[in-house]
Amino acid sequence: MDISGHNPEKDERDHRAPVTEITAEQCWEHLYSARFGGIATMDGDEIEITPINPVADDEKIYFRTAQGTKLLHLVLREQVTVQVDHVQGGEAWSVIARGTAGQLTDPAETTRVDELFLRPWLEATKFEYVQVTPTKVTGHHFHLGH
Repeated sequence: MDISGHNPEKDERDHRAPVTEITAEQCWEHLYSARFGGIATMDGDEIEITPINPVADDEKIYFRTAQGTKLLHLVLREQVTVQVDHVQGGEAWSVIARGTAGQLTDPAETTRVDELFLRPWLEATKFEYVQVTPTKVTGHHFHLGH
């Protein structure tokens, strides 16, 4: 703020777009840093959204799960959507990755994914590995209101 009371930083904040698209490269940067998200699968004609602890590598997303409905849904219909979000201070971003999911069964691949520090948050038994291969990633950056 200068002596006239004018605050150029506030003016800049007030004039920027509240929502902007981010590039595919920026989307992947956010996916690589994300450790919590959600996956949307199909349950018949309904969408089922469940939390996951993803790790991304080489433009693929991985997570572990237990035997159950999440795994069954993606085996029956491989089309999925993964969403990760982050909020800090007055800004946020959200990334959506649409693609196909499949169960990883090759021990060499599951070992490689484990080396990426793929760890569930809960101490539940999650022996199944899933790979999501995105065909489209989109994202937005948000300047949050006051």
